[in-house]
Amino acid sequence: MKIKIKFLAVLLIVLVFYACGESTVEIGQNTYSPKIVIEGYLYPGKKVENIRITRNIPLNTQPDPADVVLYNADVKLTDLQDSKEYTLVFNPGKYSFEYNGSDLQIDYNKSYKLTVKAAIDGQNLTASSVTTVPKTGFKILKDESFLDSMKYRETDNGGIVKQFKSPFTPSPETEYYAISIVALDASFDNFIYDNPYMEIDRKDLEDDFDIYKYQFKWLQNVNSYSSKIDYNVEWLDVWFFGRYRMIIYAADENYRLFAQTYKNVQEFDGNFHEPRINIQGDGIGIFGSMIADTVYFKVTK
Repeated sequence: MKIKIKFLAVLLIVLVFYACGESTVEIGQNTYSPKIVIEGYLYPGKKVENIRITRNIPLNTQPDPADVVLYNADVKLTDLQDSKEYTLVFNPGKYSFEYNGSDLQIDYNKSYKLTVKAAIDGQNLTASSVTTVPKTGFKILKDESFLDSMKYRETDNGGIVKQFKSPFTPSPETEYYAISIVALDASFDNFIYDNPYMEIDRKDLEDDFDIYKYQFKWLQNVNSYSSKIDYNVEWLDVWFFGRYRMIIYAADENYRLFAQTYKNVQEFDGNFHEPRINIQGDGIGIFGSMIADTVYFKVTK
């Protein structure tokens, strides 16, 4: 993931008016307001890259994708420890912004501010967001993990189904962990059609291939001061024979709030509210930071 946790692509969000107490949303052109859309994550010890800066669009329009990317935006990252400012440059090959110097170091438990200025529809807009990188401590305990090759739903001598195990040590004060599981060899030929969960034919797989290839899980309310957190891969997250990559992320507060609210924007009484977005000014989206660790495993026939 360097999160693309695929899960998290650029969001194109429109503003809406809602009727009090009714589960309907009235949307018209007069409700549209141009916004800078931010999607970016910082990783300690890693290059600042893949900071995507785009714009939102009115509902029922079909823009040229090239017009959505704000490649001329002024994008700066400020290290709030010393207030030093770094200008990010646009990488046309990745459609995102990055910093290519060697003088910027993303560190644990440090705060950074992203500021974006751009002109959209004749309006000069500014958006900013601050992230604090999680504290050091998170890592997958590979010596205690069970990640060798295993037959699909293999059982032990007692008939109990085995599981891949990947315990980890948490980061202090970080209670939310995102998990990305990707089937690296996913294909129509090595899909596990004979499974105990549901009947899936090739047509079903053609329609929802990525849903089975990419799995996204999370752990919340984790005891961040525990010496070890146990995590087992559920067979319900395994749909292909072959190799898998699993990345666990210790996520900052920005990502936690966004991930837990962006799908749940309707109250019981029918009213709507915005997801928790820690972006100030004329922006929407997510700017966060994470610690990532990666392991691999293999499922055989």
